[in-house]
Amino acid sequence: MQLDSYLEIFTTMYGWAFANIIGEVITGTGLVIVPFMLIVLNVWREAKEQGAEHNGVMGVIDSIGTKLFVALFVFSVCFVTLPITSLHSVNLRFQPMPTLEDPNPVPVTRDGGTGSTYDTAMSDALDGTMSTAGGPLTQVPAWWFTSMAISSGINNAFKSALRNTPNEFRAIEELARMATINDPQLLHMVQRFYSECFRPAQSRYIETARTDITPGGQAILDPSNTQYGPSDTGWIGSQFFRTEPGFYRDMRSANPVPGFAINYARDTDYHNPASGAPLYPDYVNPDWGRPTCAEWWETPSGGLRESMISHTSTWRSLRTRFTNLFASRDYADDQVAQLAQSQANPQFVDATLALGTGNDSTSSGLARNVGTAASTLGVGILSLLTFVTITPLLNGLLMMQAFILMGLYMFLPMVVFLSGYSLRVMLYGAVGIFTVKFWAVLWSIVLWIDDRLMRAMYPDGSFQIGDLFGSLSNDYKVMLINLLMMSLFIGLPLLWTGMMTWIGIQLGGAMGSVLGSANQTATNATSRSIPSVSRGGRR
Repeated sequence: MQLDSYLEIFTTMYGWAFANIIGEVITGTGLVIVPFMLIVLNVWREAKEQGAEHNGVMGVIDSIGTKLFVALFVFSVCFVTLPITSLHSVNLRFQPMPTLEDPNPVPVTRDGGTGSTYDTAMSDALDGTMSTAGGPLTQVPAWWFTSMAISSGINNAFKSALRNTPNEFRAIEELARMATINDPQLLHMVQRFYSECFRPAQSRYIETARTDITPGGQAILDPSNTQYGPSDTGWIGSQFFRTEPGFYRDMRSANPVPGFAINYARDTDYHNPASGAPLYPDYVNPDWGRPTCAEWWETPSGGLRESMISHTSTWRSLRTRFTNLFASRDYADDQVAQLAQSQANPQFVDATLALGTGNDSTSSGLARNVGTAASTLGVGILSLLTFVTITPLLNGLLMMQAFILMGLYMFLPMVVFLSGYSLRVMLYGAVGIFTVKFWAVLWSIVLWIDDRLMRAMYPDGSFQIGDLFGSLSNDYKVMLINLLMMSLFIGLPLLWTGMMTWIGIQLGGAMGSVLGSANQTATNATSRSIPSVSRGGRR
């Protein structure tokens, strides 16, 4: 039986284990016969109220027989468990979605192990040790077993017919959100570069007249440049700062940088032993040199950019993906380094801004607080729209579906019992199982839509790493798609469930009409036969 998540394999076992415990309580206490007694009592009461007993007992007996037959049928297929329909008679399995790393994933099974952490944490769902009740905890009534099998088969057929290709953009997005920088030495180097190279370069750029910028620099900053543009000067690896004369190539670190050997042609402030004795007898050169900002950033081995984008496997994987997307390896590396800077979050602290003047009035302070609160609210809403990701949202919804199905299975015996073994509830339960399980198909459709929208928004893969995070670029396309996907992930199941609820009500009403008509037909036939028999006896 094909299920829709790793967790559903175990919650299905738990759900029917709990259902069988509830069923054992109902049968063990003798309550199981109460609905049959109530059927007989209710038919007699209705006949008494309508005066039908004057026509004889045959009408009452036929009515009781009809209702008891229906109740026995529902009881036998919806309440009584059978070994042939045990969950152990089928191997519950799950087919993971294809990914870029594994485009053809192997199905996982309950009996063969899922390879997930659920195998150990929920192993008692498989061997029944989660309960001391004992008994056939994995057995399922025939009707519910059939409903589950048909629903799973429909889901599997629909997913197989819908070709979901792995979305490169979403895969990069997920990797980007998992990538962090935890190395304190690397964080320190990023902070140093930010303070010793980037901020001085920014200050120099502000003071530089537009006419003093070379044609190559103006081409980088041109608004029509889709790769760089005016925002290029807003991050530490700016292409403009790296290539324009007077910036990174002509600027040096303020202090020695570990890993860069002393170069006396560059480090002219150091003492060169070849020039004779030092000016001061006790003078000793530092262990490392002071590289130019371009060297500090670009050096293939030991440079800051290389360290930022290759210090963990996650960053290396992200780098490989971007290299496959862009023709320029340098541009791909810059994109990953831009993300690394956002994760490192270097700060430049100005003491004059950190100190308050103490002259703020109460009104200005209140206005500032209100403005801050409004800004925080706006940032929160923006974060909700831009930081939502498909994979965590889908995983959370699939876990929710698994637990809802567990609760549905668990309460089915109690609902069937309390309904008096109603045929209408039998149909409602089947519709409910199919409705909830079909949510997984709807989410597959949403993923299909997401992939097509991404291809439409970025037809040539011309997105930047900043597009993954609204805080970096405020890219409206990503915000729009995320908002749509979030709405569809929740809205489609709600719409589907509402429609199936309406269908269930219609089915229940139709079934009630059929049963009512059958009962009325039996009663009328009996009513007509009783007088004939009486007249025949008198002759």
